[in-house]
Amino acid sequence: MDVFQYFSSQVRLSDKETELLSHSVRRKKFQKKDLILPVENNSKNIYFIEEGIARVFYAQKDKDITLYFLSENNIGLPVDSIFYNQICKFGIESLTETTVAVIPYSSWEKLAEHNAGLQKFSQKLMVNYIKNATDRIYNLKFQTPKERFETLLSEFPSIFLKAPLGHIASYLGITQETLSRLRAGK
Repeated sequence: MDVFQYFSSQVRLSDKETELLSHSVRRKKFQKKDLILPVENNSKNIYFIEEGIARVFYAQKDKDITLYFLSENNIGLPVDSIFYNQICKFGIESLTETTVAVIPYSSWEKLAEHNAGLQKFSQKLMVNYIKNATDRIYNLKFQTPKERFETLLSEFPSIFLKAPLGHIASYLGITQETLSRLRAGK
């Protein structure tokens, strides 16, 4: 689903608002393993995944850690850069061929100023963002590796077909060996 179909399904936009949004959106296609957003960036954009799968990650010494996965109709938002004018520590990498609609946050904000539905939708997005972050913290702190594995399978059943096992293990906070045992049912 493209960004316009998605937003139209969530909120009513006038023809003028749709036109304003269309002038702000840049679509980019990324190949597998391309960086959509580099680590330690100062991006002021919203990244809407139209097609494909990507991961949000941060780098730590010689390796990187997967924070979460983005699939179609998900949004990557560098909160630190947009809202606090600080360097954002995470990046976004495509795991498959991925089409991304890039929207400058300033354009989004300008459009939302005059559209109550878009303001409400933005608020809903932020609440979902916070909810996902708190769920992620809870899962890492209080679930066993097996429970985290089962949660991932229920939320994203096709992830093993799309993402390398190393990224999945990193996301789950376990080694690849433990992931292999969980997948084998041992």
